[in-house]
Amino acid sequence: MLTKENNKKRIVFFIGQIGLGGTEKQMAFLLRNIQNENCDYHIVVFNSSPFGDLKAELMRSKVCLHFIPEKEDTILKRFRILFKILRKIKPHIIHSWTIHDNAYAGILGKILNISSIGSVRGSLNGTGFNKLPTIYQWASLKLVKSIIVNSESIRNELIKYGISKDQIILIRNAVKKYNISTKIKVPDHPLICTIGNLRKNKNHELFIRVIKNVSEKYPNVKGIIIGQPVKDEPYQEEYLKSLVHSLGLENIINFMGFQFNPIKFLEQSKVFVLPSFSEGYPNTILEAMSVGVPVIASEVGGIPEIIKSGINGFMFKPNDLDGFSKAVLKILQNKSKHQAIVKRGLKTVNDYHNPMRMIKDFKKIYEQR
Repeated sequence: MLTKENNKKRIVFFIGQIGLGGTEKQMAFLLRNIQNENCDYHIVVFNSSPFGDLKAELMRSKVCLHFIPEKEDTILKRFRILFKILRKIKPHIIHSWTIHDNAYAGILGKILNISSIGSVRGSLNGTGFNKLPTIYQWASLKLVKSIIVNSESIRNELIKYGISKDQIILIRNAVKKYNISTKIKVPDHPLICTIGNLRKNKNHELFIRVIKNVSEKYPNVKGIIIGQPVKDEPYQEEYLKSLVHSLGLENIINFMGFQFNPIKFLEQSKVFVLPSFSEGYPNTILEAMSVGVPVIASEVGGIPEIIKSGINGFMFKPNDLDGFSKAVLKILQNKSKHQAIVKRGLKTVNDYHNPMRMIKDFKKIYEQR
């Protein structure tokens, strides 16, 4: 119920960090555009962002930020801090944007009689979820009143886990519309791009081998890997760079590390490749399509909901080196195919990932609670 002292609905977001990942960008995009004068938004941030963050953008959206101190690094300590924050704000809704924080939202929602919403924005097999203690997995999915997902594949995973289909809400990711021309100019040095932290799951090894195959017909091809090393897989960077060296690709493939604005690299690319072993509903595919870059990706997770292979992109099994390589060559060699893929990719993001549709869906959820 809205109180007389404040007739605005107060909504608190929980999120792991406010870095430049897909979830954070979707949350910031929503807050920048929702323009709901009947709501006050607060964000509780659990962890720091070592490679830059969206703090300035979120502040411009007139959102109140609350940061959990780094020293409060245990579950019990965080519950205590969150309890104090929520008692002060007196929110009507707690919305967790990250699966690992759903448990906090669910438990505190029950204690304080606050409506709770959780999120699952990636496959349960690819988010570290299956590494959590069983009781924490249960709490993350069973204690919130509803769960927002961004793909049919994740909804199906949750149903198999035992979550009621009535509890699951599907809201697809949205992407900013860019003003670009669909007229294709073949560059002298075709650039092939992939984006993803240096994790084994991102399958950068296959990307490297694809570039090796393509370079045999296009010696001037360049490949770039955008993404930083991660603490829990520190060996990946050394392994991938060693592979590049062993294949003689030091002058062809560049490791770009973290990039604040990866869009500028996509705009220069001829093809975007995403060969991951598992995915949710990747923003990077939508971003590539939105700037007129053909996408070749793995047939996993929510990707088949975006790509119709051979129509608006190409899909292959994550270990299909030959398929990925031939698709890259087809795009480089066939200008009319390139143009057709670009045109249909733009139509895909305009028709199905419209920001106004996403904003309308979130408004409806918040108004009903």
